[in-house]
Amino acid sequence: MDKIDRRIIKTKESIHKAFLRLLQSKEFHMITITELAKEANIDRKTFYLHYNSIADILKEFETGLAGKVLTLLKKDQTFDLNSFFQGLNAIMMEDIGLYRRISESTSYAFLKTKCKDILKNTIKESFYENSSMSPKVFNVYAEYIASGIIGIYTNWLSTNSGMSLNELTDIAIDTVSNGWSRIVK
Repeated sequence: MDKIDRRIIKTKESIHKAFLRLLQSKEFHMITITELAKEANIDRKTFYLHYNSIADILKEFETGLAGKVLTLLKKDQTFDLNSFFQGLNAIMMEDIGLYRRISESTSYAFLKTKCKDILKNTIKESFYENSSMSPKVFNVYAEYIASGIIGIYTNWLSTNSGMSLNELTDIAIDTVSNGWSRIVK
């Protein structure tokens, strides 16, 4: 049983890596199963043992990302913004090529929205219960924070600002904590 599980994991990792490589040169909707299988060094039949379509790979990515962010937000009893951003950085660095591609291409706007929604929904799931805000008000705050964080990372990934990830993290933490008051000073 262990050998089968390891083979499945290895095959899925191969497919995932091949998908990321292909995304570097092609738009998502232009990637075919045949070329993905060839890039992953597997048969088309093997692909279909694990996925029904290319979109399934993205769905698996989204589900995994949501789980990672939720784990990150529930990791500590007391929430620490620095630890949260360090965790987001670690998640992003696992698939930096994919996140860079999402950030640079307008055809991936739907994925930026999905990333924002994942973050927003995990913020709601993790913090709403202990909040004194109404659902409508909490939703506005969660939307603002999630949109801002995704915007910060998107801008950093798609521009050559010369800013290190550590510098970005420090500024992002300050922005989330003190944003408007810093601007209007």
